[in-house]
Amino acid sequence: MPTLLDMIFPKSCTICSKYGEYLCDRCKKLFKKSIPECYICRRISGGYCTHEKCMRENSLDSMIVLWEYNKLSSTLLKKYKYGLATDVKDTLELLIKERMEEIYNIEYNKKAFCIPIPVSYRRLRERGFNQTDSIGRCIADFLNIKFSKNLVYRRDGSDVHQSLLDRDERFENKIDFYINSYELFEKIEEIVIVDDVITTGSTVEQVARVIKSVRRDIKVKGLCLFRGKPFYKKGEVKTSP
Repeated sequence: MPTLLDMIFPKSCTICSKYGEYLCDRCKKLFKKSIPECYICRRISGGYCTHEKCMRENSLDSMIVLWEYNKLSSTLLKKYKYGLATDVKDTLELLIKERMEEIYNIEYNKKAFCIPIPVSYRRLRERGFNQTDSIGRCIADFLNIKFSKNLVYRRDGSDVHQSLLDRDERFENKIDFYINSYELFEKIEEIVIVDDVITTGSTVEQVARVIKSVRRDIKVKGLCLFRGKPFYKKGEVKTSP
């Protein structure tokens, strides 16, 4: 039954503006699902695992991407991310859980923690919330693992928008992350870093570097909602090594 708020401000699809829901069934089907790939070389890899030959010092063990980042997903995410439609949260979280059910069929490590990519206090004050917090809580709930938004912090002054940087600048841009609770690390075997969009993966790798500086044996995995489609040079074929 519609609420008084719904009658005054009726829900409409954030993509096509059709009345009824924040994301209509037709637009849900337009989201392009990702295929399992190595997040570094962008070639097919079972379970989204990072190829052994691609691994670098601070590489993640795997990076799951739920959908392709395109005009549709960009519209939905920006309205949610920048406070234009915070009520779309429930719709987005339901969509995430439906997608997770398609790719997860094993019980997750009970000694794993899920953490969001931290934002600085200055950015948090500007937006009023960190959108990856609610996304991270949703994913932690689905995986039945613990969630912590205070395990890793981000200092003010190191929060240049990645979207304003080109590929090379993103690799060179160093973000000042630091560990908040060293004692908690003694109980952790795996950490899942959650982000909304990744491009090069440099930000999550900087978080992984800070984590592995405390304990090298911790498995660090990533999960993000969207990533742009890969581009290959002419003649290249997308295959696993």
